Amino acid sequence: MRISVWLTNRELHCLNFTLKQKAYLEKNCGDARVTVHADSASFQAGLGDTDIALVWVFKDEWLALAPNLKWIVTPAAGKDYFNLHPPAGITISYGTFHGAIMAETAVGMMLSAARGILKTRELQARSDWPREELEQSMTTLAGSQVVILGFGAIGSRIARLLKPFGVKITGVKRKSSEPPAFFETDDRIVTVDRLDSVLGETDHLVMVLPRDPSTDDILDKRRLDLLPARAYVYNFGRGNAINEGDLAGALTGGKIAGAFLDVFREEPLPHDSPLRKCPNVLLMPHASAAAPNYMDLFAEEFVTRYREWINSASSTPGPGTLP
Repeated sequence: MRISVWLTNRELHCLNFTLKQKAYLEKNCGDARVTVHADSASFQAGLGDTDIALVWVFKDEWLALAPNLKWIVTPAAGKDYFNLHPPAGITISYGTFHGAIMAETAVGMMLSAARGILKTRELQARSDWPREELEQSMTTLAGSQVVILGFGAIGSRIARLLKPFGVKITGVKRKSSEPPAFFETDDRIVTVDRLDSVLGETDHLVMVLPRDPSTDDILDKRRLDLLPARAYVYNFGRGNAINEGDLAGALTGGKIAGAFLDVFREEPLPHDSPLRKCPNVLLMPHASAAAPNYMDLFAEEFVTRYREWINSASSTPGPGTLP
């Protein structure tokens, strides 16, 4: 099996595929031959001899260059990452490993909110010793109600890491499902049509939604008004899910306690965005999954999928089922 890899990123070093991951794939993918490309021209030149492509970018016009291509794999989690229309016989797979890293980011942000770390940053700029004012906004993560809007692979991983802190979890999904094994008596799964009914009891609203028409502005002024003043909003999914003007108004008007945002409708976030001037907001530049082991986790997930595919091919007639 011939695997072509073109995974480079100029901004974040951890998003680059290295010789370490190449060696890991060659060791764990049987007799697969792995070729790592440094640029688009080299990658395109090698497509004629490629069965599997590991990429950040793939264009429709490149499909004609790849007569043997069976599988396109990207580390990206969002299904909107590719605007690609492959013919029958070519499967696209997306990364599902991000939750292990992003959950740590989410928990860190929630602790920053509950324990006054975010508020301290604001107060220290205008007070010599903001102890009394800070105390008024401090609470504990234990006993708080966390609503996770988008309870998929990443959302459930966030919930799992939060449970030892003694929080109560409400996972919101499109379709009802059995709760995960780590849920306790006060935890629950509800469908998205019940979202309005749970917002009023929310301390932390964590959004991990995909980009599609059904998620556009799902958090708007009407729903922001349903949140209690103590609530914090977090977004790790896609920026289309929040009406940024409405959120800026809620923050400036003190309607909610604060927000931690990793994704935005337009990225980079424009310099004239009202969010940049809001109190109690932390703006992360789409980096909540950045970590030194990012590509290691991707390589490990790919090897698992690859072995499943090869095993299915060897046990059944035909080419096997791609994950």
